[in-house]
Amino acid sequence: MRFVLEESSWSWDGRDREGFIERLEQLLDRTDVARERGEPFAASTELLRQQVHGHELSDLLFNTELPLSLPPEVGQRVAALFGSLTLWDEQEAWPGLEVRIGGAEPVISVSGAFAHARTEAGVATACLPLPGALKGPQDVVMEGRATQVHFVVDEATHRAFFRHALELERVDERGLEALAEHAFPDLYFYDGVWRGLGEMEGGYARVREALHQVLGVLDDHGAWVFTDESGRLSRNDPAPSDAERQPVTNQLVGRRFQQWGCEVAPEKPNVREDGACRRARERELEGRTLYCEWHYKFERHTNRLHLHPPVPESGNRVVVAILHGHLPLPGDG
Repeated sequence: MRFVLEESSWSWDGRDREGFIERLEQLLDRTDVARERGEPFAASTELLRQQVHGHELSDLLFNTELPLSLPPEVGQRVAALFGSLTLWDEQEAWPGLEVRIGGAEPVISVSGAFAHARTEAGVATACLPLPGALKGPQDVVMEGRATQVHFVVDEATHRAFFRHALELERVDERGLEALAEHAFPDLYFYDGVWRGLGEMEGGYARVREALHQVLGVLDDHGAWVFTDESGRLSRNDPAPSDAERQPVTNQLVGRRFQQWGCEVAPEKPNVREDGACRRARERELEGRTLYCEWHYKFERHTNRLHLHPPVPESGNRVVVAILHGHLPLPGDG
């Protein structure tokens, strides 16, 4: 289990019905994403018993004669969610009842307490609140003990949670492989790429911090860096008109990556011209040969990550293709 639906965030004063429904749809969207990515989530038996605007939440959501009266399409999504929810407290005891979240006054949140206890024990567990005030990492205090718990409401906070999980759980190579597609969902990890960690000098431990950092940059910005034809160095620069579009040169790609402290560069032409060197950098993907010349240097003379720009065969994601200590170069003895 990676997520729990948090109870105290379900508040409504009866005004701005459309705004409340919009928040509800944001939560439904997030649970859809979690389900698509195979990320288990659960709720407590207390959630539907929450008092919201003078009614139990279950009544407010499903009784169309009450003030909320969800539109049919939203009601169907809500019914599908709550009809299939796992209830974590049918298997686990409540670790607590009352918590402080983000320095606010104490609230009753058994799932917040559950996420606190699991996170404190080194098992990354985030809260899925009804979107509103709670977003991102928050200090959650239970019985005087503070622990940082992530509140996931959108794609940015979703990815941030799983990247935090890599650090909290101090994952090994197998743990990284299991979590990478959740922490970096816009990257395509070539089959078997993680075995390359064993080929690197010092192994995963030596490159761990830098590897997580560069994967984050590639996930957040890599597709844009390789494909945006505006000529801009940054997404924050004004976008030119279509008439001003420019080819994406190797020099532009390198300069873009430098914004995030990443030195990413292609191989020199003589590497491609050398058959053995070229083949060491080639990977087959759905019948297409990818020459993975773009690489990130963890150290000057050793340890490399080789990648390929987005292609249709990778779902238009940057391909993380090779991790290795040192692939052959022309003239190597």
